Amino acid sequence: MPAVYITLFLTLFFSSLAMSQTSSALYEQEREVLIKANDEFDWLRLTSGEWLKGEFKAMYDKNVEFESDILDTLFIDRDDVQMLISKKILSIRFNDGTVREGNLLIGPETVSIADSKTSFNPSDIVSVAPSAKDKGGAWYAKVGLGANLSRGNTEQTEYSATVDIKRRTATNRLLINALAARTSNDEEVTENNIRANGTFDWFYTTKLYFRPVFFEYYRDPFQNIANKYSLGAGLGYYVVDTDKLEWDIGAGPAFQRTEFDTVAVGEKDTNSSASFYIASNLDYELTSDIDLMFDYRFTFSPEEAGGNAQHALAGASIDITKDIDFDISLVWDYLEAPIANSDGTVPKQDDYKMIFSFGVEL
Repeated sequence: MPAVYITLFLTLFFSSLAMSQTSSALYEQEREVLIKANDEFDWLRLTSGEWLKGEFKAMYDKNVEFESDILDTLFIDRDDVQMLISKKILSIRFNDGTVREGNLLIGPETVSIADSKTSFNPSDIVSVAPSAKDKGGAWYAKVGLGANLSRGNTEQTEYSATVDIKRRTATNRLLINALAARTSNDEEVTENNIRANGTFDWFYTTKLYFRPVFFEYYRDPFQNIANKYSLGAGLGYYVVDTDKLEWDIGAGPAFQRTEFDTVAVGEKDTNSSASFYIASNLDYELTSDIDLMFDYRFTFSPEEAGGNAQHALAGASIDITKDIDFDISLVWDYLEAPIANSDGTVPKQDDYKMIFSFGVEL
């Protein structure tokens, strides 16, 4: 009886080995064919044996972002990816903090980078992103425009414009966004404000990042703010970072200068002071076509500068086509102690606006 078990075990072992060798040989043949034809697309092979053709976007937190013309943007678990062949230069960050760049080839057990004789283990990779050498590869830009025209007994015109620019590599990211709104009623301007800000973050780990610089510009004459400039630094942390949900918080000191639109006689028309901010940014993919976002910032400021300020934006972006979105945003601005105008009128603390716009991804 023991001889029967031994025979059965050896039969299964060598059968498995033969199947593994056959699978490995087939895998090598597929790889050679695709590498020769890899002059236009990136290729991704799943553990199921399926191949995907398209554009590799990034790999973060055990998820691979891959864009296909037919399947659109896909987020695939890293464990389900057996092989990746990239046609463009990528920036690869490893567990020890080193960053290497080149054309990437990820196999089941090894990782190789063009112009490097060293092979790496796939588990040693922290993140992969387009390299700065790949022009435009790491950039994302979206421009939105909205308008509402009323004619007849009341002539009202509303315009809004948004700009969202991002650039991310394996070690850092740059975020720039701006929002402008203008409303006129019977040729009288009733709203005219601009908010623009930008941040540069350097990732110390996959969760913790250092913000060496951030800036913000704000203008709203109806809050008696002609120009407001802020410049600061800080630290941030990703509380959640998955393929569906991203939530990070940041905080730090800043210096701000405020120029008031009008002030009473004898009052200063400018203020320079230190401040401290706390910010939260949340993005959630509700469905493949609908993204939700909520951004919030609280700034501690002295009363001479208008007091503590709050800004919140809740929005939804709905895909109409691959590159065109319909965006809905609710914006709230709050100033604790608005500075009185030259006629003694004190602006209201709260401002609300609802914005509808069409956005084009560039």
